[in-house]
Amino acid sequence: MGAIVGVIKLPRRGKIAVVFYEVSDPQGIAIWGGESPQEALNWYRRSPAGSKIWVSQYEAAEEDAKLISDMIEITPIVLATIADSVERWSK
Repeated sequence: MGAIVGVIKLPRRGKIAVVFYEVSDPQGIAIWGGESPQEALNWYRRSPAGSKIWVSQYEAAEEDAKLISDMIEITPIVLATIADSVERWSK
């Protein structure tokens, strides 16, 4: 289950940077978003085929949040990491 942890780790810029994960359905509609990589993986596993996992970084102030990186699709990286882990565990 912890395959996504450590797959993508964006540098935190200062004390107020937030790494944000999002799961979208095949049409690109967000179905979950949050700071937990584990929850992102859980939502992805329950989502329809063709869904995607994204990561971005925000800089958060008291009331505002500003996107400081583009959203990056990480689905292929996550799936490759899971496949590699399964292969290693099966040996």
